[in-house]
Amino acid sequence: MNAGTASLHQTGTMTRKREQTAAAPVCYATLLWLFVIGSAVGFVLEGLWCVLRTGRWESHSATIWGPFCIIYGVGAVAVYLLSAFLKNRGVLLQFAVFTVSGAAVEYFGSLIQEIVLGSVSWDYSDHALNIGGRVSLQMALLWGVLGILFMRLLFPLLSRLFAKMRGKGWRVACVCVSVFMAVNLLVTAAAVTRWRSRTEGAAPASAAAQWLDAAYDDRTMAALFPNMTFTAE
Repeated sequence: MNAGTASLHQTGTMTRKREQTAAAPVCYATLLWLFVIGSAVGFVLEGLWCVLRTGRWESHSATIWGPFCIIYGVGAVAVYLLSAFLKNRGVLLQFAVFTVSGAAVEYFGSLIQEIVLGSVSWDYSDHALNIGGRVSLQMALLWGVLGILFMRLLFPLLSRLFAKMRGKGWRVACVCVSVFMAVNLLVTAAAVTRWRSRTEGAAPASAAAQWLDAAYDDRTMAALFPNMTFTAE
């Protein structure tokens, strides 16, 4: 092998390596896996935080099936999208953007939950500088810190990981997980809505409502969502 051929071979090898470690394109599959992973990690973080504060594990899942803390999944997607645009920016700008975006995710997540389901899952009314109990300065700053950690530690790893998650098998898995999460969220919304109706004394008006009462009674729902409270109409 002469020098020219060796050089071309080396260049080709380096190119393939760069392609293998290139950041994944922003597409539905990438955002879906990030949402699922972020939701699961958020569930674990919330549980560990409860252990540190109270000495006991507490479920902070936002779905009927599976360990998914949805607000973290949405936050992970937002941080991932922002990271792609902020990777060459200064750390102070990155921190500011993650702080504001995290606060926005929490605020509108709480607002949408209250409008759609008539319930809330967190209340920061006892925090200084809070907005309607939906978000507070200290939680917004925490989102900023998490955003920086995510961008510096996890963003490069996840980008390479998602870039490799291609092919027919991953496409089938993506469809299956999409269907599962869609059904999971729909059943969760129905169970929470029926739970609220029971607290108001409403009798089941359909076979679906009777099934929800049997499968997800008040005790089960309280165990699944210990921090959820219903708002007055």
